[in-house]
Amino acid sequence: MSGGYCYGEPEPKEACPYCGAECDADFVDVGVGYTQCGPYHCEKCGASEIGPYDERRTLSDGERRTGWYAPGREPGSSANVIGGKVVGHHEALGAYQSEFTGNPLYEVPGYVDEWWAKQRSVG
Repeated sequence: MSGGYCYGEPEPKEACPYCGAECDADFVDVGVGYTQCGPYHCEKCGASEIGPYDERRTLSDGERRTGWYAPGREPGSSANVIGGKVVGHHEALGAYQSEFTGNPLYEVPGYVDEWWAKQRSVG
C-alpha cells in the first residue's frame, strides 16, 4: 500500500496493472492528513492490491511483479470483501452494523468470524 495524502490534495488514484482502469482505495483521516487503510482495487476487472499484512499465499509471477492479486483471484485477507468483491469501509461497516445491532448472536463465540467468512465468499 502506498501511503496517503495531505488535506487539500486530491485523493490518490492508481492505474490497474491488468486493465489500466482508474482504481480507488480506502483512506482514513489521521489528524494531519489521510493514510491508506485498504487496498487499491479495480471495479472493472476485479484485481486488488496485495496488502503488507495479508495472510501469505502462493502468488503468480504476474502478482509478484505487479504487487496486485490478478483478476479472478480472491482479494487479500486485509481487504473488506462482500460477495467476493472489495468494498469500501463504509459499506463493510454498514453490513456489520445491520447484522449485529441488537443481535444477541454477537456474544456467541466464533459467530462473528463465521459471519465475516460468509460475507467474503461468492454466492
